[in-house]
Amino acid sequence: MALVFVVDDDPVTGEAIAAALGREGHELRTFTHPEEALEAARSGPPAVAITDFAMPALNGLEFVLALRELSPDTTFLVVSGQASVEDAVNLMKHGVVDVLVKPRARALRKALALALGQHQLAAENRRLRQALRGRRDLSGVIGSSPAFEKVLRLVEKIAPSPATVLLTGETGTGKEVIAEALHQLSPRAERSLVKVHCAAIPENLLESELFGHVRGAFTGAIRDKRGLFEQADGGTIFLDEIGEVSPSVQVKLLRALQNREIQRVGDAVTRHVDARVIAATNRDLEVEVREGRFREDLFYRLNVITLHVPPLRQRGDDVLLLARHFFGVTCARAGREDLEGFDEGALEAIRRYPWPGNVRELENAISRAVTLAEGPWLRRGDLPERITGGATVSEAGLTLPAEITLAQAEQLLILHTLDRFDRNKKEAARALGISLATLYRKLAQYQAPPESESP
Repeated sequence: MALVFVVDDDPVTGEAIAAALGREGHELRTFTHPEEALEAARSGPPAVAITDFAMPALNGLEFVLALRELSPDTTFLVVSGQASVEDAVNLMKHGVVDVLVKPRARALRKALALALGQHQLAAENRRLRQALRGRRDLSGVIGSSPAFEKVLRLVEKIAPSPATVLLTGETGTGKEVIAEALHQLSPRAERSLVKVHCAAIPENLLESELFGHVRGAFTGAIRDKRGLFEQADGGTIFLDEIGEVSPSVQVKLLRALQNREIQRVGDAVTRHVDARVIAATNRDLEVEVREGRFREDLFYRLNVITLHVPPLRQRGDDVLLLARHFFGVTCARAGREDLEGFDEGALEAIRRYPWPGNVRELENAISRAVTLAEGPWLRRGDLPERITGGATVSEAGLTLPAEITLAQAEQLLILHTLDRFDRNKKEAARALGISLATLYRKLAQYQAPPESESP
């Protein structure tokens, strides 16, 4: 079902046009003032607009040009008994599909079908352009580990859908980057991606920020304000830290998701908004629901498609790819042309550290190290002490003292992991994130030749 605007300053004519199209099953909205239609388009742009030509405030061409600024994909029909041949030619030069002079109902329905076909063709062309871009829109997403490749495959699969997506994962794993990729690979990529960090906005302001307000709604509301949902109309809104939202705002979010409608603070008018919602949280929302802190109905509305972003410690050598990326970016910003890269000790420390703060912690650590490094190589000692000494390897249950050398730490970790898995080398290698061949080579270096039994 398509949304169709009918704009005519004569209400009888407008209703007659709507009645002639009523059997087609479209959602029809009639307006006697073109300004009202333009305001309505901000909340929900039409697929087709049918307009009179001679109107007091704006003529047909002026209305077409104004609405096209708000809704580039809308197609237009002009119905008028007063448009001259010159007017008709000028209108069609500006993209109007057809100019109809006192048409019969059948001709009007046929013209509408043609306009809708052109609207659908434009939308399909846009989707094809997105498909041709393909993985190029993931160029800013760094990672090649199996765990992260699985995420990227899911991103490509679900991005074209309008379905709500819930991103889960620890703090700092890059959920915002995944949200950006979902938007860039979607048919909405040419519209806005509006990001909202819910935890960063005070509770008493969040409702106004999300849904807007009208003048006089509260102290300081000196003019009407469009909310972030309206700004995201036709595009995507990313609600980060959704688990931090208060119960009162959760009710409004539920309505926005369920009915695609929002209501500005202090306003009685509901407004249609077409914004795809991507939400993110580092909390377990099912636990939050059980403990009464999060609405169950809102959780199910958000949980249409869930995508878990893995922590950095589960992404293997992605940590080195990311470290080199942040090194290059930081050096460029800081003008550190004297730095050439990481020495082996720094890379080994980066690889071994569990990164509880994930990608965000890694970026900050590399930025600090670049600032302190004397060059030409970034060394182990340039990294924060928590990364190079006194680190606890939590999964192995082993604490490494700060004064130990890297080689000694590696040997202790490997031998300890072997003990944990009862000398099963295949399981130990998997837990350590190294190949079985590497484990055998390391054991030989420690003068602890592998036993003859099979792994």
